[in-house]
Amino acid sequence: KQWYQRRVRVWWANHSLTEVVQSALVLSNAHLLQNPLNKLSVYGYMNTGVYKLYPSEDELVVGESTAGKFEGFDVVNTTILMKIKDVMMECDDPEEHRQLDGSLLSGALIKALCHCNVMSKNLAIGNILHSRILVLKGSPDSRSQYMAIMNSIFAAQKNKVAIDSCVLGEDSTFLQQASEITGGTYVNVSDHSKLTQYLLGVFLMGIEFRKSFNTPPAAKVDFRAACQCHSKMTDVGFVCSVCMSVYCSFRPICLTCNAHFKLPTALLKGKRVTGKRKLENGKS
Repeated sequence: KQWYQRRVRVWWANHSLTEVVQSALVLSNAHLLQNPLNKLSVYGYMNTGVYKLYPSEDELVVGESTAGKFEGFDVVNTTILMKIKDVMMECDDPEEHRQLDGSLLSGALIKALCHCNVMSKNLAIGNILHSRILVLKGSPDSRSQYMAIMNSIFAAQKNKVAIDSCVLGEDSTFLQQASEITGGTYVNVSDHSKLTQYLLGVFLMGIEFRKSFNTPPAAKVDFRAACQCHSKMTDVGFVCSVCMSVYCSFRPICLTCNAHFKLPTALLKGKRVTGKRKLENGKS
């Protein structure tokens, strides 16, 4: 329990995880209430892995609905809350989790895209599936996942899946690029008490309707790439022609695909001139 509470304070910027989950449940129920054909799938991700929260493969029995609440909402809410509790209970080794680098946002995006692809394949002939992904994020970016996240973003763009981003902590460069490239909306919620209002007022409506409403203005997007060697944002660098990995300095061997490259001519000439000057100084 103590480790669970420490994780909540660190990853959710001193904001109650319970309140964040409740706001997400309100949005989920509203989405299902809009249209009986709407579908919902929820994934949770940490630095230990990606977990499917809803729908659950296990059969869940819920009692009769109370106070006029729709029984289907009870199933959704209870399933997600139970899955989150099970995931948190597995975090029993603090030292092991501290050694892992960042939350697996790339894995969550990949699983969500795979789910959207499976749902589209199972549609009847003539039907069209309009998929959207909403990322609710409170942890900082992990530069080591740059390549995997960018591949997921381009896959979503190709499959016409918009990625909406709701960030609770510091701005996320990755999610800014994801929303800009795929046509989604990026929002940084500074006042966490208004999270439910943002979720319902911005992300509940479809992409095509947002132009008709006063949504938060788009933030300036940083399209710089993170280098593969030091995971730092780079203005000008070297790009591998095989796997498109970016490096801040020249490397004869790509760390990602192990491709070999020759030293640039300019660098070769510079080294030769330097060696000649040293030799002349030795003679004198």
